[in-house]
Amino acid sequence: MVKSKFWNIVNEVIYNSDVVLEVLDARLIDDTRNVDIENEIKQLNKKLIHVVNKIDLVDIETIKEKLKELTNPVFISSIQRLGTTILKQKILQIGKKDKIVVGVVGYPNTGKSSVINILSGRKKARTSSTSGTTRGIQKIRSSGRLMFLDTPGVIPFEENDVVKHALIGSINVQSLKEPDLIAMHLIEKLNGKVEQHYKVERGSNSEETLERIALKINRLKKGGIPDIMSTAKTIIMDWQRGRIK
Repeated sequence: MVKSKFWNIVNEVIYNSDVVLEVLDARLIDDTRNVDIENEIKQLNKKLIHVVNKIDLVDIETIKEKLKELTNPVFISSIQRLGTTILKQKILQIGKKDKIVVGVVGYPNTGKSSVINILSGRKKARTSSTSGTTRGIQKIRSSGRLMFLDTPGVIPFEENDVVKHALIGSINVQSLKEPDLIAMHLIEKLNGKVEQHYKVERGSNSEETLERIALKINRLKKGGIPDIMSTAKTIIMDWQRGRIK
């Protein structure tokens, strides 16, 4: 399915919704906000709730300042089922109807379908740690007043930031041409968290750290040479799947 068709689906969902949830990754709040979608929600005069998912992977105190920039923000963890009751109450509060249609939008791999499954009490939305699982509109009815419309993850027009998309998880790791550069960026960005996860000492630079991780996890080529590319992909996948906190 081409990107333009994805956008048609998202626009249709926004148009038919009373409340729209934009699901964000708590680790990358700014990067997972979609200005194009937010503008469309505003133009159609729909109610927006920013759902900050994956809070189990961050120190909440470090992201509280972000609340000021968000609309009706609610922190949740779909994995640990934290904050979901508060989110449901917020939807009912601002929906103000007996039957509320809730559209769920956002980048690929932010956890949209998992949020729907928890709120609806049914495992009907397709979920996966690989981006692109949702291919069209999914209608999921809950046992109460809510009906959810799930959408495919959509990337803003003309956005070609490969590093950002890899960290968000909107790109399959196996398709990356330079995973080593992305892994080194992540090592620098997280300032010690990657080293802590793999239990290695920080190198003099991110490339040396990458080599130390390769040795630590025994990812080697012939002759005991560190397999940098394979190690880089492992690091990126561990990050995408929430193993590196």
